[in-house]
Amino acid sequence: MKFTRLIIQSLLAVLALTLAGGCGITMSQVSVQQSPLTGGRVLPHRAVLVLNQELADYKHGFHLVGGTDVYPIGSALQDYARNVTGRSFQQVDVVPSEEKAASLTSDDLILIPRAVKSDTSFGHGKFTITLVVEWTAKNRASQNTVWLKTITANASEKMGSAFTTLKHRRMLFQKAFDDLSPQTYKAFQEAPEFRGNQL
Repeated sequence: MKFTRLIIQSLLAVLALTLAGGCGITMSQVSVQQSPLTGGRVLPHRAVLVLNQELADYKHGFHLVGGTDVYPIGSALQDYARNVTGRSFQQVDVVPSEEKAASLTSDDLILIPRAVKSDTSFGHGKFTITLVVEWTAKNRASQNTVWLKTITANASEKMGSAFTTLKHRRMLFQKAFDDLSPQTYKAFQEAPEFRGNQL
């Protein structure tokens, strides 16, 4: 009985995804509220944050029966990067390239976030997302890497019906960033490389 019910639920989920996905590629905007970050201290560095075009253009795809739903999350990733660095460091300048970052002699640290991957799976009536961001910190003067950290965020949200799928996917992205931001903030706070004035 349970096995039959599971098969029926799976078939209904596939049908809902097919109806929601349609054919081809659809594009849906994502709006994410940035998480409040508290409890840490301001680290004694003047940083320059590199928000390059690759990050700005990053998209997450839900690969479905009959097509792919694409969600541009580059803007949310940029806001997340500004949020966690702005709460962590004494001063943060934002530039579009590493070359520009290297030219800012007032800063001692270059921070480069990179979206490594984002995956979605579904089962038992839920979507699950994994979002991986790699952070590189370089000494601005020497260009040597002083810190490298990969942050992995995970979140789950119910699929909803064919009429509410988009709403639940947006909630899924919010939950993913709600997991990603505090993890990144904590990683900055705990990194011994950032505690002193010298890199």
